[in-house]
This record gives sequence, structure tokens and C-alpha cells, in this order.
Amino acid sequence: MSIEQDKKIESSTSILLIFKNAFKKISKPLLLVFTLIFLNVGAKYPVMSNTNDIPTDVYAAENNYKSEYEKYLKMYNEIYQENLIQQIEFESEIIIPYYFDFKYVEYTYQVSQEFNISTRIAFRLMFRESSFVDTVKSAVGAQGLMQLMPDTRMRFYNELRVDTLNLDRNQEDIYIGLYYVAWLQDFWKERGNSDKSLLRLSLAAYNAGYGNVIKHHGVPPFKETQNFVTFILKPHSNPAFYANILNKSNTIKDIS
Repeated sequence: MSIEQDKKIESSTSILLIFKNAFKKISKPLLLVFTLIFLNVGAKYPVMSNTNDIPTDVYAAENNYKSEYEKYLKMYNEIYQENLIQQIEFESEIIIPYYFDFKYVEYTYQVSQEFNISTRIAFRLMFRESSFVDTVKSAVGAQGLMQLMPDTRMRFYNELRVDTLNLDRNQEDIYIGLYYVAWLQDFWKERGNSDKSLLRLSLAAYNAGYGNVIKHHGVPPFKETQNFVTFILKPHSNPAFYANILNKSNTIKDIS
């Protein structure tokens, strides 16, 4: 046998070995895939004398299960929404109006937990600022659900890279507004203020600006700011709230 023929045989053997090894590597995964496909098809369509004759009751049963699942999912969502709203209303003593989209209720609740701000403070703040109406604009230019000044909004929008969070405009305002409250508490703490005074100073700064709080060594003597802080920090057990909660209305309050 010539050297050339030996090389051809050796080359052919190498190719066969390559295919053999490759087949060994993929045979088990392929077998697993085909087994899963077979089990999946078999579960949906049991073996029958005529495999092309799939009974309509198989489709009917599948549709029925889907319908039942959607019904229970809807029921669960309704119960979840009602319970969360009720919890928020009793904690904050603020009635959530029907016109306020639930996704913003839930988002406000979640972000307040993230920034360690109580439900009571978060929802009273939003109620006092905008009455849950996102189109409100104050005489000095504050806008949105949280009545953020454009400069403050833009500052934290950039610092927090809010553009990467995939939020809509209202969610951005909620996120920035509640973060700002948390930021203000850190701001006052770093300047040696007592823990007891942090929230009061932060709410005053949220309304009047921290420059005015520094200038007046505390809550500024502005009637609007003082009423703002008092309203949000007022204690629980408001009889008027509990008397009227069952008469929940969809009326937008006047905003001064």
C-alpha cells in the first residue's frame, strides 16, 4: 500500500472519529429534547387509533382552564387592589379618589417603602401637594403629583439617572419627590439636628426650600408652610375621616 493511500485512509478515519465524537456529544441532548417534545404532545393529545382525529373536547377543556385561570386572576387583583387602598387610607387617613390610577397608588406605596418613608407621610404629602391630580401647576411653577420645582426635578433626575428606570412622567415625579424627602432628612441629620426634628425640617424645606429653613432656624413663619407641616404631621384618629370614609367620593378638592 502506498504512502498516499495510507494518508487517505488515515484522513478518512480521522473524519469518522470526529463525526463519532460529535454524535456522542449531541446524542444525549437530542434524546432529551425529543423525549420532552413527546411527553408534551402526549399530555395534550393522548394516543388514539387515529392520531389525526383530535377531539374538540381537548380544545374545550384547555379553553375552560384558561377562562377559569383568568377569572381567578382578575378576582385576586381586585381583592389585592381593594385591600392595599384600604390599608393606605386607614394609615394615612386620606381617601384615595377613584380617578387616581391604581398603578400610581401601588408605585407610591412601593417607593415609600424603598426610601423608608411612612405610608402616612407619602400619601398625605401627595394629597396636600396635588390632590392626586397630575396636571396641577402652582403660581410659582411647581408641577405634577409631587409639585416639584423644575430645577429640583431636573437636578435629581440627572443625579439618580431616572432616564434609565423606564418610568412614565408621574412615576418619575413620585420617585424624585419621595427621594427628595429622604435626601432632606439626611441633609438635616448631617448638620447635627436631632432625629425628632428631621421630618419636620424636611417637610418645611420641601414646601419653602431649605434655604428658608436655614435662614429662619426652623420652620419658616409662612402660613402656607406651617399649615403644610401641621397637616402632614398631625396625629392619627381623625374622627371626620372615619365618619366619611364610607362616603368616598370622586370630587376633586379646591387647590389654592
